[in-house]
Amino acid sequence: MNTSRISAVVVATLALFAAGSAHADPQTATGQTAVLNSYLDTWVIGDLMGPDRIGQKTGAGTMDAAFTWDANSYATNPAEVNLATLYTRSASTPNNNNSYEQGGIALAKLTATGVVKGAQVDLPALNGDRPAMRPALAFIKTAKGNRILAVQSSEDNNSNNGNPKPTAWLLDGTTGQVLAITNNTRGATNLKKPTDLIKQAQTDGITVNNANNQRGTHSIVAVPGTTNSVIMGMQYNNQAAEALRVTVGDNDDIHVNWLVRYSNNAQHCRPQVDVNTATKEGFITSVEANNQPADIGFRISKFNLDTGKPTASKIAVRSIPNQRLYVAEPSITAVGDKLAVNYAWTNAKNKNNTDGHGNTGAPVSQVALFSQTDLTMVGTPLVNAGQYGRHTSLFSTKYGPAGDLAIAVISGSSDGQGGGFQQILPITSTGAIGLKDPLKAYKVATYADVANVQVRGKRNPNNQGRGFINGLGAVPNPGFTTDPAKAATNFMPEVKSLQFSTITGYTNAAAATKGIKNSIWLSLAPGAWQDGLSTVPGVPTDKPGTNVDGTGPAPRTNDAPANPSGDSSSDPGSVIPGGPGVENGGGGSRTALGADNGGCSVNGSSSSGNGLIALAIAGVIVALRRGKREEA
Repeated sequence: MNTSRISAVVVATLALFAAGSAHADPQTATGQTAVLNSYLDTWVIGDLMGPDRIGQKTGAGTMDAAFTWDANSYATNPAEVNLATLYTRSASTPNNNNSYEQGGIALAKLTATGVVKGAQVDLPALNGDRPAMRPALAFIKTAKGNRILAVQSSEDNNSNNGNPKPTAWLLDGTTGQVLAITNNTRGATNLKKPTDLIKQAQTDGITVNNANNQRGTHSIVAVPGTTNSVIMGMQYNNQAAEALRVTVGDNDDIHVNWLVRYSNNAQHCRPQVDVNTATKEGFITSVEANNQPADIGFRISKFNLDTGKPTASKIAVRSIPNQRLYVAEPSITAVGDKLAVNYAWTNAKNKNNTDGHGNTGAPVSQVALFSQTDLTMVGTPLVNAGQYGRHTSLFSTKYGPAGDLAIAVISGSSDGQGGGFQQILPITSTGAIGLKDPLKAYKVATYADVANVQVRGKRNPNNQGRGFINGLGAVPNPGFTTDPAKAATNFMPEVKSLQFSTITGYTNAAAATKGIKNSIWLSLAPGAWQDGLSTVPGVPTDKPGTNVDGTGPAPRTNDAPANPSGDSSSDPGSVIPGGPGVENGGGGSRTALGADNGGCSVNGSSSSGNGLIALAIAGVIVALRRGKREEA
């Protein structure tokens, strides 16, 4: 076996073990190194939601939690950061189609002294097999005040009432209560139903291909320079990639500026969008395929924010069908003047597998940089970028004492029995992806579920689907201060900015044993921190500081600190050169990859097991010994 690949296996398990273990004395107040714990607390408890069983259309307690923070309000009031999560939940009673799925939203504030949880609102119940799927939301600011644009794909849309289409609620940004949309496609007085964005696009003069067919939103991003406009990536009929721009007016009216298709060959594409706030250009990526598994690769398109028209488009990474190597699940983020894309290689056992799930091998997560000018790959991909290889995602953030640009790869357990992790990859001084370092890996959830309970609670054929895990970086921390008096009682006072996530998973060990409901965890992981401070990752906890209530300075340890530079790693073999050409695309067994890494079917589960932990321990010992030799 290639030695670089052996190193990558050890690094993957090493990071998993190191990020999941506490330091020797995490609550010690003395020492030279600050232990930066991740804040973690249950936000929405799903244990008592819906029927006491799991099956199609039961909703799994909570699932698919989308989330955002309010940059508009923070600009005028930096003393607090408004947080929101929109999700699909299990209702207490089924609708007319025997579906328990219902929308819900929860609000919170991050203040100088910590998280203050606010209202939780159940959105009005809708009809259909899929009444409230694939949530996306954004804080909006208009002349009338703070609003939330809450989008879910629903069969209850007053036009086709059979295929889900993107529908939008307008909510009060403080209370979460449903507001009247003055140009609602159902009528301005109907508060109990959301407006149909596809029908609104037609009303706004936009030609829409097959307007009554199935569509679902899969990503959302604010339009730079505006406080009331967003762009959403949208999957059409499981076969095409589209995006639309939506603007909320001062009269609580909603309009569609444009709707554009970027690919007609995009099965299971789940389009991801992002923008460069400096150049004001948009980017969208999606799987390109005529069959499943994806036999073409993935496409990146660049487009004009005002018109949606593509200005460049390219198959960025191609599948290799004659070697049974297939690309899957690209996610995208703008990083400076480049794009970072996280994607997976799978090794399919059967060519042209029609479902693209059950007969694919272990996915191997990759991160690569691409030019924003011509969309070509820059440098070498980083292989095994996350702690788990299945259904990973990435986002841009700031990291270290200087708040340098970085990529965060977030991943979670497939069977729900494991945790959630963020691997920070700083961008180096030369503009490359930094080395993978276990001391830059943060455990952000005790339980995380990307492929088990929330998949089985959806209405999907053969229990196929996925859960979603993601993050938002560079969220400001109102508790940051260099004033010792304030630091004594502030929330994470050494931390300048945070990574924000809402992660679905079991509430506790008892819920994990039962295995039928997920809750939503609010996670805030440290990103950038105080100048001159030496740090190491800590553990997820609702009390990250040394005070009894969790405020105050971070615990201290005498452990050697992390080096925030992307040029440094405690294991110099973190990067595998050569990409997918290395041993069948960098694939391997689930055990070797250090994570429950199967395909998208949930017929059974897998676990890393005690043998994996032993391998991780061995990796720690090897890395430490090598590090000491190199330092000598």
